[in-house]
Amino acid sequence: MSDLTVSEKRTLEQLLGMESGYVLDFTDRTFDEFIQENTGRDIRDARYDYRSGSKANRLRAFWSKEDNALVGKLLSALLDYNGEESTRALACRHIVQRLLGNTTVRPVDDSRQTFEQIAQRAGRSQTLWKLKERFSLLSAEKDRTKAGLALEQLLNELFEAFDLRPRQPYRVVGEQIDGSFELDGHVYLVESKWEKYALGEADLLVFKGKIESKSPFTRGVFIALNGITEPAKYAITKGQAPPFFVMDGYDLFMILSETIDLREFLRKRVRLLAEEGCVCVPYTAL
Repeated sequence: MSDLTVSEKRTLEQLLGMESGYVLDFTDRTFDEFIQENTGRDIRDARYDYRSGSKANRLRAFWSKEDNALVGKLLSALLDYNGEESTRALACRHIVQRLLGNTTVRPVDDSRQTFEQIAQRAGRSQTLWKLKERFSLLSAEKDRTKAGLALEQLLNELFEAFDLRPRQPYRVVGEQIDGSFELDGHVYLVESKWEKYALGEADLLVFKGKIESKSPFTRGVFIALNGITEPAKYAITKGQAPPFFVMDGYDLFMILSETIDLREFLRKRVRLLAEEGCVCVPYTAL
């Protein structure tokens, strides 16, 4: 049987629209054919009988009966079929990668660490796990304003977990700042947006103005959960020296999943910004 967690199942069910008993836009016939084609299994077999026997319940039974590799293969095909590009979809992709054994979290050598360091790392791991659970639930929140406000608190707790001395959202004359943190002696202003679609250039230009109005050495991180548009990438870099870089939802999910240390991620991005002027960098390019 697969080892999908309750939170992972909830995230997958929300993306696949399983609450009402359906799975995406499949009919009974097309659902049966899809499962057969991608797994070689007959989803109408008695071993997949579960509760009402709906498509959603049969898929739940499949998750509980089959191993990680086969469940991961089917979920990958379903995500490709769905074609959604969102933070929630990215989270589901990460679940699939875990099932298929492709997630690479580097082991840590405990032999040279003190008890206090080991305990601190374990405590941080527990905090990140809880934050990832909350993040997955927020991805399904229909009220995006509510999700955005909750994201600000989540980010503050994340920065606190890595001892980045975060500051809560605050106001200065005529401006709202979503927060800030300190890394290697530099202060970074934070702007976070969790809109339904990729952001245009307007929000980025406003954030650039906020940074430049503070001091020559103020830096920034713009967290756009669903990324920014190609025209926005061009507008913010063409003939300019932006004092900030952009993170997206996949970046954040990788950090919460402990695939990369937050401080290491930030330092890599700062260096790419300083050396190459890269505002947007795909996670895989790191």
